[in-house]
Amino acid sequence: MSGYDSNLSRRDFLKKTGSAAALCAVSSVMPGLVSAAQMIAADMDIIIKGGLIYDGSSGEPFTADIGIRKDRIVAIGNFTGKAGKTIDASGLIVAPGFIDVHTHCDLTFRKSGSKRYLSYVMPSWKGNYNYISQGVTTVVTGNCGWGYTEIDQWFGILDCLGFGTNVCHLTPHGDTREKLFGTAVRTSLSAAELENLKSKIADEISKGAVGFSTGLEYSPGVDTPTDEIIAVAKAVRSKGGIYVTHIRNESGKIMRSGQYGVVEALREAIEIGRRAEISVEISHLKIGTPINGLNASVILEMIEKARAEGLQIHADQYPYNASSTMITDILPKDFISSSGVKDVYKTAEGRKQVMSAIQKVFEYLPPEKTLVTFDSRHPSYEGKNLRELAEIESKSPAFVYAELACSSEPPFCAFFDQDDSIIAQIMPHDYILTASDGYTIPAGMQKPHPRGHGTFTRKIRKYVLEDKVLGLKEAIASMTSIPAQKINLKDRGKITEGNFADIVVIDLNSIRDLATFSNPHQYSKGIEFVLVNGVVEIDRGTFTGEKGGRPIRRS
Repeated sequence: MSGYDSNLSRRDFLKKTGSAAALCAVSSVMPGLVSAAQMIAADMDIIIKGGLIYDGSSGEPFTADIGIRKDRIVAIGNFTGKAGKTIDASGLIVAPGFIDVHTHCDLTFRKSGSKRYLSYVMPSWKGNYNYISQGVTTVVTGNCGWGYTEIDQWFGILDCLGFGTNVCHLTPHGDTREKLFGTAVRTSLSAAELENLKSKIADEISKGAVGFSTGLEYSPGVDTPTDEIIAVAKAVRSKGGIYVTHIRNESGKIMRSGQYGVVEALREAIEIGRRAEISVEISHLKIGTPINGLNASVILEMIEKARAEGLQIHADQYPYNASSTMITDILPKDFISSSGVKDVYKTAEGRKQVMSAIQKVFEYLPPEKTLVTFDSRHPSYEGKNLRELAEIESKSPAFVYAELACSSEPPFCAFFDQDDSIIAQIMPHDYILTASDGYTIPAGMQKPHPRGHGTFTRKIRKYVLEDKVLGLKEAIASMTSIPAQKINLKDRGKITEGNFADIVVIDLNSIRDLATFSNPHQYSKGIEFVLVNGVVEIDRGTFTGEKGGRPIRRS
């Protein structure tokens, strides 16, 4: 048998059971004839038996049994004894639990106000079911410069609640900057203020955040100079953290420099990584409208050249042709603040300027390609696009847009702004991580982007099994070992002895995403079993109600 657990010697086992007679009772054979496999099996809590194991590495899959004791994988081999629970995985795929490096699961709690307390009584909320049902066992929060600025506060909530998935956290630059210095536009900080910001973010890394994030298309990131980010990045790097960035522009728009927006923005991110000597992750890599003929090979070559120079640079990606964020995001940056549209544009005259600006956007992103997914003021608008709302209100699409964007609580929308062929071009590279850019979605709430329910299963079904854009081994690595290495996540991301028992068992014949834009509240199919730290959360496709997730601090 391969993979004998060195921590469980025959002597240890005899001590544990009390005598050789106890060993006989377990194995039904004489003590001297007990095999190592039987000895270990008798002491295991769970055996996953006979599955085809994709262990998360570049190696070929193999068929074996996996033995689990408490929260760890203790052995991999061929076991003939019995455990407390046996999962029959014959004919199924066994992989490490998926790691989603780009989520906003924390915002569901942070922005829900008193509704957050519903999480204690809603199984789908505290169980993080929309992620568990995809096979995701670990999520990373604090992305795009948004999120809890105090990791102790966020992890305290999770410790009190008990959560379905493991959680790692990034310290959000944007929210931290505004917490320290207010929401007024600040294009630069004083030397003392910069030291304060560096100290605050570095302190959060010391407390266990895996890195820091920026959202440079949003306020205050849009007004933040590159040198400030480099200074913070150096402080974070000294503590062992990484830099994750929603870059300044993700489109093929031609900028004043004559360069494509996404190329200009990506060049800045690479320069930050180079000058701060920090590991970089580009958030949700894409080319959004207007694409202007830009080919994905241009941005991919930029990343590959930087990697060839020795920079640790990766990007994450979701497998959908629609993005999702606040409705104000498609306006020129001069119009927006951290809470939506700047107050100066909320006057009657200001709204006319908003309408004029959005008319130009409609030339490449027509109103039917903007879908309202969450509107706290008008829940009936959710699931409808701007053209449909204009017809309902008997107003122009530009007028409806201005009304929504200038409200006190601008809605979130999905923007169908990408090309499927570019998504396929980006996906197969080994520096591209799988990520949803979604959030914890309590059952029945809002009309969210379907990526929150279907990213990982969709990638396997559509891009591996159907379109054959990449192989299953490579897809699983993009969901497991590569992200674990990127965020320095110890003892996870691979099926190997000693690692935590975060495991997903998949039926490739039935795996598929079911969530759609019109009906997003549908859990994926084909995820037969999910274990988080050895706790079975999905058993034969059914939620058990058990929760094994933990907050994970950078070590």
